[in-house]
Amino acid sequence: MFRAFLNDKIGTIIRHFAAEIQPLSLTKLLKLLYITDEAATRETGTPVTWLEYRVWKYGPVPGEVFQEIKHGEKLTVGKHIISFDDYIKVIRQDSGKRPGQEEVFIEAKGEDNLSMLSAYEVDLLNRVLRQFGKMNAAELVSYLHQEGSLWHKAVQEHKLDTNFELFQNTSNCIIDFSDLIEDDDLMKMAAQSAFESLYFHKTLYETKLQQDA
Repeated sequence: MFRAFLNDKIGTIIRHFAAEIQPLSLTKLLKLLYITDEAATRETGTPVTWLEYRVWKYGPVPGEVFQEIKHGEKLTVGKHIISFDDYIKVIRQDSGKRPGQEEVFIEAKGEDNLSMLSAYEVDLLNRVLRQFGKMNAAELVSYLHQEGSLWHKAVQEHKLDTNFELFQNTSNCIIDFSDLIEDDDLMKMAAQSAFESLYFHKTLYETKLQQDA
């Protein structure tokens, strides 16, 4: 919902991960983004990127980020193209596992500058990197699949095991971060206030883009 409005912030975070982790696979990036947002929601009531994470076989995936990096699909608002092109370079390599299968890696582009992030957000990214930066993609997937995780709960609630085993690796089910703060009224108030503020500024931003088209 807020991807276009927060594109520069998300791009800054992705570039930082790519600058700190070399090589950085797409799968690992997607897991680090999720871990960052889940941790922020637990600690403050609100995520950092406000990306929408879908429940896929190999863990939570922000669909818009995946589609752009994996398939080159750009987001458009009016005549404006919204992308991460100013922040990262996408590298595609033959996986060597089976014909036509590729692996996707991300390299940082431009200066790794975190000045647009808050002190809390910078500290959070550093903590995520310290705890998870050296884990490989498979280890991160296993971590997010643990019993009791939001991904695990969603798979059980929507009975996605069979779907993943027999049919496809994706689903339209969305991770609900509000489950993390359902027993904390103060956190819920903070989340609602932040959402309303972001929605207002997103509307102003998109109106300006439309007018500038």
